[in-house]
Parts: sequence; structure tokens; C-alpha cells
Amino acid sequence: MLIIAGTIRIEKPATEEVLEACRNMMEATHQEDGCIDYVFSVDPIDPTVLHVFERWETQEALNDHFLTSHMTPFREAMANWGVNDMDILKFAVGSFERMR
Repeated sequence: MLIIAGTIRIEKPATEEVLEACRNMMEATHQEDGCIDYVFSVDPIDPTVLHVFERWETQEALNDHFLTSHMTPFREAMANWGVNDMDILKFAVGSFERMR
């Protein structure tokens, strides 16, 4: 399993346009083979920060994700957000256990 986690910092607080692009991307990505989780969320303290959290079954599934037709309009939308910084990491998970 792979976990992708991090932040995207944008110039202005997230607008409905930003949220709609994130929702559209999330809905489309949830339908992809190998996607376990795919979430964007606005930081409740700093609305110029978007948190990214993804879980993928395999590297191949993640690679395929970057080639999907819904990636292009999302990247085009992001170009209008004034992205100041992206700090996104990929973690390869060898084992895990559920927490209560």
C-alpha cells in the first residue's frame, strides 16, 4: 500500500471554485482501480492550506491515476489557484494495524 500525504498552499482562502474542482477530482478518482482513499480538505485554521491524503493499493494504480482524463482539468484548475507551495510525500507501507 502507498500513502500520499501533504499540503498545497494557495494564495487566497479556498473558494467554491477550488472546492468544486477538488470534489470533481475526488469523485472521479474514487472510481479508479486501486484507489482506497483520495481526499482534499481545507484546513479549518488556515483556509489557504489544502490537505491531501491518498491511499493506493499499488504503485501501478498510482501511475495510472496520473494518466487519467480527469487529471488534466484538475491541473488546469490548480493553475488558477496561485499555488505557493506543495509539500506532498509518498510513503510505502509495509505493514499496518487498525487503531481503536
